[in-house]
Amino acid sequence: MNYRKIASNIKGMHVIWKDNKIFPDYTFNSGSYVSQKRINKAIRVVVKILEDEENKIKKAFKELANKKYKGKKITINFDFKSSIERVKNAKVNKESDLVDGESDYYQIWINSNQTSDDLLIGVLLHESLHYLATFNNKDICEKDEHYVMGLLGEIF
Repeated sequence: MNYRKIASNIKGMHVIWKDNKIFPDYTFNSGSYVSQKRINKAIRVVVKILEDEENKIKKAFKELANKKYKGKKITINFDFKSSIERVKNAKVNKESDLVDGESDYYQIWINSNQTSDDLLIGVLLHESLHYLATFNNKDICEKDEHYVMGLLGEIF
């Protein structure tokens, strides 16, 4: 079952995707407060996105590499396993309401503000794409990671 079908089958979850993009169409409705229960539902969808859309994600990072390095030899490494584990370790962050989400190499924290289902899934997916790829065994800067997210359909 693909991730769009999984999302539509989760009771109370309302998410819309447009075109051929992996990020949901953000409606910017307020939604209910983020709880661990809501995060756990969204985790199922985001893990499936990472599994189903691996090729599309790789293609976006390769497009960045081609743009940035213009034909020079570059090695791109992907760590989808780590990214999926980071999603599975996602937790509510009641300490901060300044940003929607934060991540490090091991975990994702989502603020407890009111958030729509599409934005909750989008934040989890966004944070999962940080640290996913390296160029020549070096981390990619955040600006470039955000460029890739834009290629995949995230609207900032």
